[in-house]
Amino acid sequence: MGKSLRKIKREREKISSPFQKEVMAAWNRGFAAGAKQQMKQDTEIMMEWLGRLEEIEGIGPKMAWRIREHYLEFMREKRERNER
Repeated sequence: MGKSLRKIKREREKISSPFQKEVMAAWNRGFAAGAKQQMKQDTEIMMEWLGRLEEIEGIGPKMAWRIREHYLEFMREKRERNER
């Protein structure tokens, strides 16, 4: 979602709006709030899935821990790249 969101924001900045500035400001606030809520929901779903890894046949506690560790490290690196 992050890549798509950035693309939408870039396209939105290029277009000059015929709307009043107040309307566009309200729309931008709504868009940002929706994106934030979607990101929160995506994170909750992923954390729930990671918490249930042991339910998958063939994955024990050690393998589940390694998968979680790998995912969290990947997300940390991705966040650091986006902050630059």
